Amino acid sequence: MSAVAARLGPFGMRIRPLLGLSERTRRFCGVLGIAGLIGTGLVIAVGAAGGRTFEVPAVPAVPPAWIDGVFRPLGFTITGAQFLLVLIAMSLSYGLVVVAGNAVSARLAIGAVVLLHVIFTVAPPLLSKDIFSYLEYARLGVVHHVNPYGIHVRAFVHDPVYRFLGWKSVASAYGPLFTVASYPLAWLSTSAGLWIIKGVTGLASLACVWLVWDCTRRLGRAPVPAIVFFGLNPILLVYGVGGGHNDILMLLLGLVGVALFLRGREAASTAAVVCGAAIKASIGVMVPFMVLASRDRFRTIAGAVGGLVAMGIVAVVGFQSHALGVFRVLSHQQRLVSSDAIPAQIGRVVGLGGVTSDVRLVFRLVLIGSILWLLWLVWKRGYDWIAASGWSLLAFVVASSWLLGWYMLWPLAFAAIANDKRLRVASLALGAYFVAQRWPIIVLGAG
Repeated sequence: MSAVAARLGPFGMRIRPLLGLSERTRRFCGVLGIAGLIGTGLVIAVGAAGGRTFEVPAVPAVPPAWIDGVFRPLGFTITGAQFLLVLIAMSLSYGLVVVAGNAVSARLAIGAVVLLHVIFTVAPPLLSKDIFSYLEYARLGVVHHVNPYGIHVRAFVHDPVYRFLGWKSVASAYGPLFTVASYPLAWLSTSAGLWIIKGVTGLASLACVWLVWDCTRRLGRAPVPAIVFFGLNPILLVYGVGGGHNDILMLLLGLVGVALFLRGREAASTAAVVCGAAIKASIGVMVPFMVLASRDRFRTIAGAVGGLVAMGIVAVVGFQSHALGVFRVLSHQQRLVSSDAIPAQIGRVVGLGGVTSDVRLVFRLVLIGSILWLLWLVWKRGYDWIAASGWSLLAFVVASSWLLGWYMLWPLAFAAIANDKRLRVASLALGAYFVAQRWPIIVLGAG
């Protein structure tokens, strides 16, 4: 029994006695869970290609064939309520694989990760129009000669991407590195640009899985439970890879930073994280934890400063007087509210009706206090900086009044790598909360 528990690593050593499952039973759960993940994944991907459903966020009543992709000939229509039921089944299948842990063979785990990534990479863009915004911001800068961080940014009505946009009058909230890197897509057709983004996102997510494997192995723990925890997560596959979100590129650079840090290349590690923050700013919270945990803080700080200088040059050269415009947009985004955000739920519970200025203040203070507490733990108590980074990213999501599916991914990879069961449970609970908040769609669909 102890040998089996040891093979599972720290997470499995706690789960094994709790559930009292034999290795044979766990192996069966793993195979059953992977089969369920593949089956439900195919239903979502193929169902999204079956015509105008809510999974494919395109404006036309019948999306063009290039949006539906390779699954169009097989496509069938599923409703929003049906999709969510399938997503719940997919989540339950994922739970079986997580419980199975290292009882799942490395070959089966890797094969399942790769296959599901392929399925959602070639699926139509799912559950978000952000991928079209990426294309539009590139076209604004290259074709229409409009600064995407300008004060009065408007999409062009006759632009081929316009009819697919969700946000038509909002400046870019993405970092300068991502915006500049996306500019070459402006010279391509909309269909080519879309599928390049989907392909790059799928490859980036697989690279994240490999880095989770590598970092976990370097820390002396079993890598298979870590890669199934991250790489088979339904929100990663459906919302992240399926939606083609640049959050995965942000996470990739964050994980590159972790891998470099574990190799002793501390200056390069913080530089990589700063580059990730030039895609989306959230990942930058890792830097102070890396500085406190480093053996040579001067080199680590120098790497971060070097990254900031490099990204500053990119911003100034690319966007001139609007080089810092992304911060203005991010400040505006902080005022957005979604009804399923945790501050909104708490505001209603305490009788304030939602997110008020007082609710915002409380959650901001809690966020700041949480990060300061984690910094103190890393500095004075030697707490794992990787886990602290994951907790900080999770705190950002919890404190945000604007909740989106791909935000659930922020702490996930760090929870997979770190030796902290509570962070894993909290990350899973956050994802479960997000899926549960979709339940009203099922109820409305049934009604």
